[in-house]
This record gives sequence, C-alpha cells and structure tokens, in this order.
Amino acid sequence: MRRCPSPDGNPPERLKLLFFLLLTAGLTGCTNFYGKGIQYQIEHRYAVNDPQFVRSMGSLVEPGILASNQVSSYINGDQIFPAMLAAVRGAQKSICLETYIYWSGEVGREFADALAERAKAGVKVHVIIDWVGSRKIDVGLLDFMRQAGAEVERYNPLVWYAPTRINHRDHRKLLIVDGRVGFTGGAGLADIWRGHADSPEHWRDSMFKLEGPAVSQMQAAFMDNWVKTTARVLDGDDYFPELQPAGEQYAQVFKSSPREGTEDVRLMYLLSIAAARRNIRLSASYYVPDDLTTQEFIEAARRGVKVEIIVLGSKSDSPIVKHASRR
Repeated sequence: MRRCPSPDGNPPERLKLLFFLLLTAGLTGCTNFYGKGIQYQIEHRYAVNDPQFVRSMGSLVEPGILASNQVSSYINGDQIFPAMLAAVRGAQKSICLETYIYWSGEVGREFADALAERAKAGVKVHVIIDWVGSRKIDVGLLDFMRQAGAEVERYNPLVWYAPTRINHRDHRKLLIVDGRVGFTGGAGLADIWRGHADSPEHWRDSMFKLEGPAVSQMQAAFMDNWVKTTARVLDGDDYFPELQPAGEQYAQVFKSSPREGTEDVRLMYLLSIAAARRNIRLSASYYVPDDLTTQEFIEAARRGVKVEIIVLGSKSDSPIVKHASRR
C-alpha cells in the first residue's frame, strides 16, 4: 500500500492531485519510508497550494513538474487488474511492463495471455521482472510470452563475481502503453492482490493511471532499467510520442535506485511535510522514519497541522520491518 495524500489549506483540485501524485510517484516501486541521509534544514515558508511549492518541488527534485495531466486511482485488485489489462489489450504500438513480483496463477496467466496476443499482433512488448521477486513464476509462462514475440528480461540475476549486488532489487511497478498511458503504484502481478482486500489472503494496494505529458517521464523510468539490463535504447514515436494535454493536473514522475535518486524521494517527503498547514495523511506499508522525518512531523503538529498515519497491521510480509516500525 503506497498512498500518501497530504492536502493543505483549501487548494484547487489540481494541486491536491499534484501533491497526491508527488507522494506516490517516487519510482522505487516500493517507496519505503525509512533510512538516514542528509540532515536537511527545511523551514515552513509556504503551503502546498502556494505556487512557490510547485516551483520549489519542480526545481529541487528532478525531473520537473509538468502540467496538463489526468490521474485516475484504482484500489485493490478488483479495480486495478481490469484497468491494466484493458490498456494492454488496446495497445497498438508498444507495451513496457516492469514489476518486482510476477507469479504464476490466474493473474499471471491473464497478463501473459494479453501480452502474448499483442506481441503476435505486431505490438512491441518489453517486460522486465525482478530476478528475486519473480521466483514464483513458472518458466513456461515466460517462454510462452517469448515465443509470441515478447522480450522478457529478469533484472539483476545473481552472478558469482558480484554477490553483494543481490540486494539491488527492482521494486518499480510500471506499465506504459504506446507511450501515452502509464500505470504505477504498489501492486505486483499475483493472485494475492485479487479481490478487494476482503480477507488476509488479499493484499490492500493502490495503482494510478497517468495520461498526459508526464507519461514521458514514466517511460524514461522504465528505460532506465531496460538499458541497464539489455544495453538497448528504445526510442522513437512508438515509445515517446508527442503528448497532448489530457487534464488539468500537474504531475512529476521521478525514480531512485541504490546508486541515484534516493535523496530525491526523501527530500520530496520532507518538503511536502514542511509545507503542510492543515493536515497530513500518510499511509505506508514499511514505516521506519529517521529522526529528521519524525521531527518534521512533530513540528507540523506543533504549528496546528493534524497528522494522521496508517501503518501496517498484524499481517505483514516483513516481520522485521513491522517490529522496527512499532518502535
């Protein structure tokens, strides 16, 4: 679950959704709310509905903020998977899929069938799945997609000469179709995300569909790991078409990895918290904040901001993080 809206004051709807997307678009895929880094000195100077917030965030955290986008939200598998599959089945030129978890099962088969069908129809299909996260997928499912013409790669497999890189995983969850429609959020491709979080076997998560100029930034995030994995650059109109305005929302899509961008994610959170004047609502599956982040929350509360935080409950796929979060 990665949803962290923090509206402030009474901003226009498009700025509310800008802030919402900013807090969900750090493309580590799983934006873990923990870690230590630079001890920034950030003061409360403006609110999130102040144009200065857009200027500062767009300049300090790269790439810049783009206008004229449309963002749609989907909650849990019953909403997420039909929307993503509809986009895949409607692809005409290219499909770029990147995910940490891709397992065998009903969901895995549905996506494999849809991707294979489009590949046979001449659509350029590129898939990156994490070597660790995809350990529960049947190799036959990957071969099925490859035989249909899809390119399927596993990110960062274990090699004897670089064992320390085993923890460099690809937690991004991205789907970009024709370079015009993109999806990102917290859900992987597995049956545990099916349903509507109505049982302990069904995970709670969110995904967001992006349309408009900022889709090019999402496509660039996919290309980052595609190039690292294959050394091949995919470009041209099939992947980076001219994008027309799709709505009235600002959006900013940025990425991080073990070697770059991690401080951008952290700075984005800190700038957002520091700009709050009315309320902060944070939802995080992995919540182990550093001292500076905790202090920013305390200072926000002292200036009258209502701070509401949802962390994971009794069910967790990472007990270590759960206990650290409770501390």
